[in-house]
Amino acid sequence: MPEGEYQRLTRPRVRHKNILSSVSTRSSLWLGKDHLLSIDSNRYSEEYKRFYFRDIQAITIRTTKRRATWNFVFGLLFIIWLGTFVSVDAVQRTNPFFALWFVFLGVPLLLNNTMGPTCATYLRTAVQIEVLPSLNRVRRARRILDRIRPEIMAAQEQQVP
Repeated sequence: MPEGEYQRLTRPRVRHKNILSSVSTRSSLWLGKDHLLSIDSNRYSEEYKRFYFRDIQAITIRTTKRRATWNFVFGLLFIIWLGTFVSVDAVQRTNPFFALWFVFLGVPLLLNNTMGPTCATYLRTAVQIEVLPSLNRVRRARRILDRIRPEIMAAQEQQVP
């Protein structure tokens, strides 16, 4: 990509196309002069998709339960860890093993909650509906949508006869 022609809207985020995929794909979203550019890349290839502002019909944000699922998993493991921590004697509590598990379970649980609700974002044109996996949190999706909405409206106003 030529330098300065695009502005990065989102950092690359891991996109799992299916549960059995061995190679994860990283997706990012870029802003061009008259279009959005979605980049999906893995270790071996990159796939580019352009969505011209004049062709965008809708951008839909749908909340998901991914945050609650991860909270349940990390919370359950954290409760098990806490039960083990309480049941051992004071000498074993000073073991770095317990502190390490606190970090492995507590920090992701805290981060998952501070990042806010999860979502799936869809971009609709006349010929397709595309998932934008780099917009996977509601706050980020709304911020990006607020940024590109004037561009979309300006491009579509020019198109009206």
